[in-house]
Amino acid sequence: MDTPADSSHAARDKRIKSIISFSCEIQKNFPSKDDKKAQKNLIDELENRIQAIKSYSLRSPGSQRHTQLDSAGTDLWNWCVQAKRQDGCDVLTERSKLFTSVRVYAFLILALAQWGDRNTPGDLLRLEKLAIKAGRSCIVDSELDFAFIVLQKAADYNGTLQNLQASLPEEESDACRKLEAEYFTIRIALAWKQDRLDVADHLYGKVQNCKHSSDPVSVENLADSFFEIGKDLTAKKNFPLATKWLERAYECINSQELEKLSREAIELRLAISQALVRSYLSTNTTDDFQKAENHVRYIESEIGDKLVVLLLRLELLLSSPAEAFDCNAYAVVLQRMVRSLDISEFGFNIVIHHIRKLDNKSPSLASSVFDEFIASRVVPSQHDTWVEKAVVLRTQLATTHRDTYESIQGLATMFNGVGVNLETPLPATAVLAVQTLIWKKVDASFNQGELDIAEKWCRVAMHPAFCNSGPANTAKIARKLMSCALQRNNLDNATEIFQSMSESAQREPMTLYLVYKLALRSGDREMASDCLKHISEASSGDLQYLYACCLDAQEAEDKRCAIEALQHLIRKFEYTSPGAVHLPALLRIVIRLEASLLNDQGQDDADRHLLIDDICQAFESVVTAIQRDPRDDQGLKLFTIEELDWFCKNAYNLGLKNVHAWQPRQSSRMLQCCLSIISQYPQDIPVQVAEDLSLRAMFCHFLIATAHIALARSEDNIETQLQDCLLTRNHIKGFDEGLEARLNNLDEVSKEDLRMKLSTLMLFDFEAAICLKS
Repeated sequence: MDTPADSSHAARDKRIKSIISFSCEIQKNFPSKDDKKAQKNLIDELENRIQAIKSYSLRSPGSQRHTQLDSAGTDLWNWCVQAKRQDGCDVLTERSKLFTSVRVYAFLILALAQWGDRNTPGDLLRLEKLAIKAGRSCIVDSELDFAFIVLQKAADYNGTLQNLQASLPEEESDACRKLEAEYFTIRIALAWKQDRLDVADHLYGKVQNCKHSSDPVSVENLADSFFEIGKDLTAKKNFPLATKWLERAYECINSQELEKLSREAIELRLAISQALVRSYLSTNTTDDFQKAENHVRYIESEIGDKLVVLLLRLELLLSSPAEAFDCNAYAVVLQRMVRSLDISEFGFNIVIHHIRKLDNKSPSLASSVFDEFIASRVVPSQHDTWVEKAVVLRTQLATTHRDTYESIQGLATMFNGVGVNLETPLPATAVLAVQTLIWKKVDASFNQGELDIAEKWCRVAMHPAFCNSGPANTAKIARKLMSCALQRNNLDNATEIFQSMSESAQREPMTLYLVYKLALRSGDREMASDCLKHISEASSGDLQYLYACCLDAQEAEDKRCAIEALQHLIRKFEYTSPGAVHLPALLRIVIRLEASLLNDQGQDDADRHLLIDDICQAFESVVTAIQRDPRDDQGLKLFTIEELDWFCKNAYNLGLKNVHAWQPRQSSRMLQCCLSIISQYPQDIPVQVAEDLSLRAMFCHFLIATAHIALARSEDNIETQLQDCLLTRNHIKGFDEGLEARLNNLDEVSKEDLRMKLSTLMLFDFEAAICLKS
């Protein structure tokens, strides 16, 4: 209730002076942006003064005081508008709220300055206009209590003006109607902000009377307020109420003739339509779905294939039940969008988004639309980023679904168009992304035995459009093609692929391994040997390809190639074991393979002679390896007693068994290996084992001495002959020393036999001594 004016003239003057003084102080000492504390203090002070001044009433303030208050209020209002514009502060900040509080205070000063019943219609129109502006500012900054205060004043002014409207001139009457529409607009917005939709509904009933008589701008503002309420209710998922307010917004904006609407109003009308259709669809009722369908059809009839219409049409299709989703209709709308679209960043992203949606329902239709989009819009734009994104996504979609010849060919056809029509080749980043996606399909198809599919994917990955592909990727894909050809035993095709590779790719170990497989299958041992040599040279610590060559040769039952691969492997290790591979095992495999090959029929004498040399060399490698004393990671010997036994016995047996079949020098080499292995046994072996080894060594000495005296007799080269004689005498000495050491432990029969052998050797020793002239 208004407080009566102070009867004391002095007290009233003091109050008026305080108001005017404070308004001047605000302008003079307005706090800076950085002074948060001063801003907060001023806001608190303004709030107290607003609460006080709203209840003031000055009875007959007099002309002078009226002028002083009106001038102070006007100055403060104008200063606030200008200062806020210069300050550029954002809404919903402390500083913005400070300006709003100043504006409310300025308005209340102006309201206090009026003459009451003696106000002219012009004064009332001015005050109502300022009240509406202040109220709008309060709502924007969420100062709803202040908004209520100023809008109460606006309601009073509006009521007074309505009573006077019949007597007003036409110009003031029109202004009165316009302000009434604006008042209801801002009052409905306040009710919405206060979460009083019942009040908003009540006010909506009142606004119907002025809606048709208002100017287009006022109607536009009113529709915009209804639209904001509808959007807010939509965000809160209150779709029935949202639909009601959006229908009101649409009805309001349509109450004006279209040609009278501003461009902003036409855009607002379209935005309302979009929100209304979405709200209809969100209610999930049959009736509202039909309303949405009818509304979209109506907009479509008005503006045709505009993007907004097509998007709404797509939303309609997406809102239909999953089992009734019309993929063909969705694809047709997308095609219309592609053909009518002026491509931009927004348009590009929209089309891509909906192609993804269609891909979830029908990959083939999505690919078809996507190809048209790339060919007709993306590539002609020559926009590198769009092209890159499009081709990568198109590849991703193609590689996500089940492989068919048609889908792979469709992707290849798309790249045909890209390669021909792009002014600059696809960048390396895009090529890498595409080839990475395709490689996953290549690998999966190959592992599942789908060689035709794998080959087709490889052909796409090597498309000419990928001229910026790195050499490593190109070689990798070519090797997979070669692997497919080898899997199908298409040796000519494998050879052709290899020859098409770059020289550097041909020298890579992985490529050489595939060529090795090709050589095995085609029976080209020279090529296989050459590959092994280059693989061994190219490999450093990683010897997986040499292992693979060994396995492939064994699978192909090509013993010679297997032996050669194992020899390379052994040489690569330099007779040390790198952990998982056991060197003695490798050596045993080589010896067994060579011995097995020796027993095979159909070899000529030259090959047989070379093979025997290889066996001798293998045992000599064993001797070298044993002498190096290799150990594993735990420091344990690789050549244990059991390993020494195996190599010693096999060397002895091979030498003894073939003493008449092999050339003497070959037998001598084998038996010498046996002697060298015997010398590597530790000293702490059992007595019986030591005696057996000693006896075996004596027989080796005997056979070697016999072989070399025979060689000396037939040798024409004097130097070689003398060397054989020297070796003969050395081994005779070895036999003699062994016999002397064991003589007391032998039975009579053994003694007699060994003495007979020694007597024979003595004759050889005499003969060798004469030859040596010693």
